Amino acid sequence: MLDDSTRSTGRASLFVWQISMDQEEPWRRFLQELAGPRLEGYAESRRRLGISAESVWFAPMPSGGGTAVVFLEAEDPERVLRELVAELDASGTPFDSWLRRRMHELFGWDFVQLPRAGKGELLFAWREASAEGEPEAR
Repeated sequence: MLDDSTRSTGRASLFVWQISMDQEEPWRRFLQELAGPRLEGYAESRRRLGISAESVWFAPMPSGGGTAVVFLEAEDPERVLRELVAELDASGTPFDSWLRRRMHELFGWDFVQLPRAGKGELLFAWREASAEGEPEAR
């Protein structure tokens, strides 16, 4: 489930949720399917929503399972999330129907029905150099 770790930093949002030990392998297979036979539908969905980049990390726990971290970049991440929820709820496209069903099977929750996490607080960010060549910190 999404938690309070949602962060909005201008053009990006970060989502974090726990993956149990028994969810880890099915979740990895789900991502492999997104990167393989479902890539065209996934890419079209992201283009339609205005998402320019999406990255997924997994931070394993020594006892099994771990934390999923999803980074999403778009001009207006808040709008994209509202539209994603609306699209998954109303869309009849095969990809959107499949995605909604798989998220429910994997995690036991319906993305459309999830309460939105509160906006996070960015505490520190660093970038090598700005366009002017100066290091940046926030």
